[in-house]
Amino acid sequence: MKLPYSWLVELTGLKWPAEKMAELLTLCGTACEDVHPTARALEKVVVGQVLELHPVEGADKIKKAVVTVGQESFDVICGAPNVAVGQKVPVATIGAILTNGMEIKRVKIRGVESFGMICSESELGISNDHSGIMVLDDSVKVGMKLVTVLQYDDYIMTFELTPNRGDSMSAFGVARDLAALGSIKIKRPKFKIKASKKKAKAFIRVKIEDAEACPRYAARIIQNIKIAESPWWIKKRLLMCGIRPINNVVDITNYVMMECGHPLHAFDYDRFGSTEVVVRRAKNGESFTTLDGKTHKLTPEVLLITNGKDGVAAAGVMGGLKSEVENNTTNILLEAAYFKPSVIRRSRKQLGMTSESQARFEKGADPNGVEYAINRAAFLFQEICGGEVLDGIVDCYPKKIKPRIVGLRPERCNSLLGTKLSTPRMKKILTDLEFKVTGSNKLSVTVPTFRSDVEREVDLIEEIARIDGYHNIPDAFTNIGPLYTPANSNDKFKSELRSILTGVGFDEIISHGFTESKLAKLIEPDLPLVKIQNPVSAELDVMRNSLIPFALNVIQRNLSFRTMDLRLFEIGKAYFPPVGNGDWVEEDRLLLLITGELPTTWRDKPRQLDYFDLTGALSRLGQHFHWPELNYAESPINCFHNELSFDILLGGSK
Repeated sequence: MKLPYSWLVELTGLKWPAEKMAELLTLCGTACEDVHPTARALEKVVVGQVLELHPVEGADKIKKAVVTVGQESFDVICGAPNVAVGQKVPVATIGAILTNGMEIKRVKIRGVESFGMICSESELGISNDHSGIMVLDDSVKVGMKLVTVLQYDDYIMTFELTPNRGDSMSAFGVARDLAALGSIKIKRPKFKIKASKKKAKAFIRVKIEDAEACPRYAARIIQNIKIAESPWWIKKRLLMCGIRPINNVVDITNYVMMECGHPLHAFDYDRFGSTEVVVRRAKNGESFTTLDGKTHKLTPEVLLITNGKDGVAAAGVMGGLKSEVENNTTNILLEAAYFKPSVIRRSRKQLGMTSESQARFEKGADPNGVEYAINRAAFLFQEICGGEVLDGIVDCYPKKIKPRIVGLRPERCNSLLGTKLSTPRMKKILTDLEFKVTGSNKLSVTVPTFRSDVEREVDLIEEIARIDGYHNIPDAFTNIGPLYTPANSNDKFKSELRSILTGVGFDEIISHGFTESKLAKLIEPDLPLVKIQNPVSAELDVMRNSLIPFALNVIQRNLSFRTMDLRLFEIGKAYFPPVGNGDWVEEDRLLLLITGELPTTWRDKPRQLDYFDLTGALSRLGQHFHWPELNYAESPINCFHNELSFDILLGGSK
């Protein structure tokens, strides 16, 4: 999921730098994988105007455009089919570097010199649209920086969310975590609908035949809308979220979904086919055509939205072709519903398609967020599309889903975490996350319905831990909680090993205990292997008897990405079968590897890493642990050259 940084700032008022915001969110479990500056590809891109267009001799698909950028005019070669005289367009001047890495230079094409480039949205990194050049509004001033015109100096934050956190799949969801981290409340937009005197219930009825699969279905009617292009502020946010703008109606439903996390769907009311919405299971073999034009044969696994006779949408997954909003649509039937996640999952699998709506319903939307979402969209239809919002919501909600109440013992929280948090601190964290908390010795916590993943006391404890900060939980050496066992001497030894090796410039790698038998036999043909009875793949069919195979894979992957200079170590186990009636053997091993050159300061020339960099690291360990003198004796090792392989001897022992 992608969100603009500016949206999160607007909702919270927190003006933390984007990188800091990403780091804090990641540490609390809302992982931000990337922070991408939007203005990077817009430097040296300005507003220009096409003054003239001339054909280029010997070329049918390109033209010479004379453009002005205010102080000067120059020639630009352009092959876009939609370029026309008088257009205001983005012009990348000489020295600009576009999103694909292309640097704009003075070039000659078909004997015509070009001094810049008229850009598409794709080339500017705004969207994936490369069908033609981007045409700007006539009101913009020639010569202005494009980043200023578009107000596009922002950051796109990419989130990798866990499957249980459906509540995080929106700007409100992420902002809620941010607000809790900053001990504030989020600032939801305020709006007021000016409803007409007409009653929505006179135009539409709702009937749910399977209340377990669809506990709630709400509808609104908006009349006399005008289909047009969305205002730039909506398009900009959708583009930053990775969603292609289509028209104002579709864009508003997508915008509200990204804002509050609740999917919506807009039907053309006049093409809907009746004045009744019936939610039912599909009939076996029933035919249904989705918005992408594909016809599907359904089974009762799929939940359908129908007009009482024919299917108009696969509930929560995709709309139908017959009731699609078109350019001449004037009246809208707006849907907001809650569908059972498992039903949507089965529908998605049978239809073989995914969507932004499906992803949110499948992870768990908020059944009590329906009213906010449908009213927010109706307000935007009124403001942006000139729509007349009919009075009232036709809301079918047979059995209301109530918030869950979970008890929390503050002493149990501190006991599990090994912390000394005060009860007011715990209550503040939960309140900031929009839980309702009462009590003192034992807290009674009302869990909002947008948090379907919070079911038990330990789930509340996890919420407290992640917002207070996992880094504030004492480590295994000092923790007093029952989930921790006292660190033994072996643990402390490994910890010191890591500290010394990272101190001399090595980075740690961590692997699993599986490897490929073929590779293991190539490296250590004489060592026995522990075979796995049910391997996950042919490449992971034995327990490793050496740390070397995985290390070679690490080297290979780094070199393929041109990361040539490596100093790495791993502390892990090697596994061996029992000998005779003995026990299975698990041995702790230390592996060091180096390749490439040693990073140096600006004063020194880089030098190749060698044998002495390895022995130097081992000598440093020896000094720290007061080992006897280390010696190295030539010894043949299968995977190394005989003259360049050694046994490491410590006090005479290998």
